[in-house]
Amino acid sequence: MRNIVFNQGFNRVEHRQIISLERAKLNRLLDEERRFTETLIARVRREIEAGAQMMPSFEIVWNKIQNHAVMQNVRRRIDCLTDAYPQFLQQVSAVRVRLREKAKTFVEAARSAIQQANSLSRYATSAAALVVN
Repeated sequence: MRNIVFNQGFNRVEHRQIISLERAKLNRLLDEERRFTETLIARVRREIEAGAQMMPSFEIVWNKIQNHAVMQNVRRRIDCLTDAYPQFLQQVSAVRVRLREKAKTFVEAARSAIQQANSLSRYATSAAALVVN
């Protein structure tokens, strides 16, 4: 029985095995990107809630995260995989959209907590002024 050469000198079984290995590598890289993004978002959220950082727009926060050296390295490796295997592009796009939405939710929650605390402190200050007068 002869092996039929399929793609770039590999038979179908070998090709599927290669795709499976590359998909596993991609999943590890996407998990690394997710964990690192969540770590940076948690740090930014703590800084915002502690008042150590002004309330930046989400786009500024997101751009800082995306421009982090470690994040750029991981994203570059993922992009190389999607260049070599375009069938992974849809999965990568979906994961990145979910990451962005989750990050936006976290930043907006921190922003609303700060705004609520500020409005409560203004209310308490104005109520205290009424009591004193």
